[in-house]
Amino acid sequence: MSLSTGSSVEHSNECPPRSKRSTMLTSEIKRRILTALSVLMALALLSGCAVGTSGTANGGRKQVVLLTVSQTCDYCAKHTDTLKAAMAEAGIDLRVVVNEFNAADQAQQVTQAISTQPDAIIVWPADSRAIIPSLVRIKQAEIPVVVTNSYPQTDDTSLWTAYTGPNDIANGQAAARAMVAGFEAKGYGDTGNIVALVGPPGAPPTIDRLKGFEDEIAQLAPGIKVVGSQPGNWDQTLATSASATLFTQTRGDDIKGMYSEADNMMAGALVAAERQGIDPASLVMVGHNCSIEGYTNITEGRQYASVLQSPFEDADLAARATENILAEQPVENVQYLVPRPIDANNIDDCKQAVGK
Repeated sequence: MSLSTGSSVEHSNECPPRSKRSTMLTSEIKRRILTALSVLMALALLSGCAVGTSGTANGGRKQVVLLTVSQTCDYCAKHTDTLKAAMAEAGIDLRVVVNEFNAADQAQQVTQAISTQPDAIIVWPADSRAIIPSLVRIKQAEIPVVVTNSYPQTDDTSLWTAYTGPNDIANGQAAARAMVAGFEAKGYGDTGNIVALVGPPGAPPTIDRLKGFEDEIAQLAPGIKVVGSQPGNWDQTLATSASATLFTQTRGDDIKGMYSEADNMMAGALVAAERQGIDPASLVMVGHNCSIEGYTNITEGRQYASVLQSPFEDADLAARATENILAEQPVENVQYLVPRPIDANNIDDCKQAVGK
């Protein structure tokens, strides 16, 4: 009995018999396989959420990426804020990516935006030509795209779902009409030299506004000549320096006016003129956007005119197009704002654009 009991104790401290050991190993393997399958299924579900449509991953909320430009530009900042508010009101998640009018940076930003597979992209081109390959890639990725504010330099309108914003050639034409009217109002007739303060080189509004302005001036008053131009890059401080250079370079040209492609730049030009002993009221100063700077300076008689282009209307047009695209509603391929010359006689039309 003692041997039998001892033998039993020793056996329990060693491996079980082969048949019993096989049964135990089979059970352990099954348990591990089931555990592994459970983990894999959980990972698959998580992965499905990550790579599926953006809306599915966010409780049905659509995902939109806004690729925009420098927020030191007042118009640009108001445009962005208006889009943010409109998208939030519509229950759409908006991610904002900014660049400083750098086409190479924007191309990389487009690549990153495509990789996130948003439901739509809104892009304000940093450069009207350089944006074209990026639009091609967005189209190939089958992501709807709204181009806002700056019309790309291409005839291929299939590269975007919708363009919304100004017709900058028409804007330049409106500014030219205001310049001609100002020459008449100040008794200069239809002859004289002027200078131009323009936006960032290569930016669509820079190119198109100046083209529209010069072409229209040539038709209406060929005696009015643009004898110099400098970029102010939509920045008042830079525009002050650029204007000082212009006034110095053209001191002997009997300058009678200036066209500025933005009112905030015109504000810098007024400072530069006064520093050089030039009375701004003696010049025909025509700006653009009817921003708060233009509104104030026209009211005070230091600026003759502006061209109304509201950042709120501009952004709202882009927001409505985006919402309709996401709702699978038809949208027009090109949707323009209508420019309106503004002077002291109709300055009240500017109030909404400046929030008054």
